[in-house]
Amino acid sequence: MNFFAIIEEKWNLICVKTKPFRTTTGKVLRKIASFLQITWSYLYRLRTVFMAVPVSIAAIVLALQNMARLPDSVGIWLLSNGEFYMLVPKELAVIAPVAVTAFCILLVLLSKKALYPWLISIFTLILPFWIYYTNLFPV
Repeated sequence: MNFFAIIEEKWNLICVKTKPFRTTTGKVLRKIASFLQITWSYLYRLRTVFMAVPVSIAAIVLALQNMARLPDSVGIWLLSNGEFYMLVPKELAVIAPVAVTAFCILLVLLSKKALYPWLISIFTLILPFWIYYTNLFPV
C-alpha cells in the first residue's frame, strides 16, 4: 500500500471513532458560547452602572471622612497671603464635592459614550482631598 493511503485510512478510522465525542463537544461548546454571548451583551449594556458604582462609593467614603476630619468652618480659595477668600460651613464643604461627583455620575448613566464623564467623575474625587489639605496645611 501507498504511504498516503495508509495515512488516509488511519485518519478516516480516527474520524469515525471520535465522531460522537466531537458532536457532543460541539454542542456543549455552542451552548457555552451562546451563554457567554448573552452574558457579555448584558454586561455591556450595564457597563455604565459598573463604572458608576465604585466612583459613587468612593465619593461617599471621602465625604464621610471629610465630615469627621474638617473643622466647623472650612476655608475655600486660598489667597497668596495665606488667608482664605471665603469661609463656608463644614456641611457645604462636604456636600459640594459629592454633588459634583453625583452630577458626573448622572452624565455617565445618561450618555452614550460614558467614558469621558466617568473619567471626569474620577477626577472629581480629588476635590475632598484638596479641600482637606488646603485647610490642613495653609500656606
